[in-house]
Amino acid sequence: MPETEVSMLRLDDLYKMTAHIYADRNSVRSKEATFVHFVEVCGMLTIHDRRKKREHFDIADALCKALGWYFPLLAKLRVRSVESLVFRKFPGVCPYCRLVPHNEGTCKLVKGTERTVNHSEVIAIFDRDWEKRPKGLNEWQSMFNRIYPRNLNEIGRSTIGLMEELGELAEAVRVFDAHPHYFLGEATDTFTYIMGIANEHQMREAQEDRIFSFEREFLSRYPGLCTQCGSRVCICPAIPAATVGRMAKELDIRNDEILFASDSREFISDGQRAAQAALESVGGYLGLVEKLPFDRGDTNHGLVQLCLKMAAVVERTRPQLAASLRAEAVRLGDATKAAGTPRDALPIEKLLSELRNIWKELDEQHKAEITDKGGLAGDLVELFDIVRILFVSCNPATSGEQLKLQAEQRAIKDTLKRSPNSLRFQLEDLPAATTNDLRRSLLSGEFDIIHFSGHADAQSLVFEDEGNEPLEVPIAAVAALVRDYPSVKCVVLNACKSAKALTVPISPVTIGMDDAIPDETAIEFSRGFYDALAAGKDIKRAFNEGIHAVQLAGKQSDFIRMIPMP
Repeated sequence: MPETEVSMLRLDDLYKMTAHIYADRNSVRSKEATFVHFVEVCGMLTIHDRRKKREHFDIADALCKALGWYFPLLAKLRVRSVESLVFRKFPGVCPYCRLVPHNEGTCKLVKGTERTVNHSEVIAIFDRDWEKRPKGLNEWQSMFNRIYPRNLNEIGRSTIGLMEELGELAEAVRVFDAHPHYFLGEATDTFTYIMGIANEHQMREAQEDRIFSFEREFLSRYPGLCTQCGSRVCICPAIPAATVGRMAKELDIRNDEILFASDSREFISDGQRAAQAALESVGGYLGLVEKLPFDRGDTNHGLVQLCLKMAAVVERTRPQLAASLRAEAVRLGDATKAAGTPRDALPIEKLLSELRNIWKELDEQHKAEITDKGGLAGDLVELFDIVRILFVSCNPATSGEQLKLQAEQRAIKDTLKRSPNSLRFQLEDLPAATTNDLRRSLLSGEFDIIHFSGHADAQSLVFEDEGNEPLEVPIAAVAALVRDYPSVKCVVLNACKSAKALTVPISPVTIGMDDAIPDETAIEFSRGFYDALAAGKDIKRAFNEGIHAVQLAGKQSDFIRMIPMP
């Protein structure tokens, strides 16, 4: 039907006719099933750009099928008038720039929907031009061609746009019962892209001196009755044989292949194992700490339970802390949000830090009381087993012999990286350190180990001053600073004679040297020490492993000394 012909059927007539033909079949389908069938036929429209040959249909078939399922979807969701639906958003103009043709520079593609849409102005145009709206399907197609002219050099513009709109329409169908208004806008946008494909096809046909009339093609396939069963109200079976394999291609299955799960319990068990493996592959809960939804569900419940369990453990010795933890548990419980709602990042950093400090002070029996019962509360203590290491190094150019400090740091990093528990360790580097660097680092983070590598003697550690010159700092002054930070459980002074005058440890465990230590010995000790920590050993066992590493390398170790707390 050429565009100059006057159609006797309006767009609403085609809509209601199609909805009537398939009303009985559509009444037994859910809205989701109707939408799935619509998506199925929209998938056929990809042949428009792929130029893919299909044996049983062409692009005209696909366009008509798409509209033939678009109409029943609207009817399923009780849309009164498709003309009103479409013209309300596209009243002969682009709703975002209100121009014909639309202007890319001022439209939503450049500035975004919220900055360009003007609902009151669009409604005013709708009210003014309602009586001038297009009539037949071809006129609606022409209206969209005027608003959004097509260029055959823009391969994929309409089909990609349609795929995007189908995703948005899927969400609108999913939430329709609670939020029906979303469907109206997305259904309209989907219609515009079907029209866009029709316009591009019409241009391609014109290049071959052929005429494409969407309305004529549609009526030939939907002539007031179902052309499959011949009835005015379709009585085709729910799954017509003629449609099976139209899009999906059958896979030849051998008799000995089992491609469908027969034992649901085994399938669930396999899924549980895979879930655990997936969690471990990202470093467990420690690797997900910033993504865990502490504001809901099992995660929130687990943290509440952990607070209560720790409160019970410290009740006798620290009653005020126990009361504080119980108060936090109540606060967390009150902040619980329903599943599916937008996430809120709970301000729990201070709580996690406090729980971490408590955890590290507990003995093994109390830790077992918290973890042995299992559950997420027991699993979350993984978050507190982080070992934070501050690697302080200083090798001023004017201090004499240049040490291989970078080699020692690299050995430590490689050791921790190779460990299956690598995410449990955080190594912070403080190169060319000044005393202010050390002081500020301790203020900003809670470290478990401070590792000093550089020059020293029996009385001093060598730092840099603000002018990059050597600065001898009394070990006693460094010790006084570190003792203000109870999180520090070990200080390693991997520097010459650094322990020679030490009689009182700087931290619960202090490791130092009674004599000069060669670079290679310092590196081997560090490698062995951190190998053991990465393997889950305690600090005393790690010290012994460092000694073994030095001795196995054929070097002296008798001047390496550990000074524990009395």
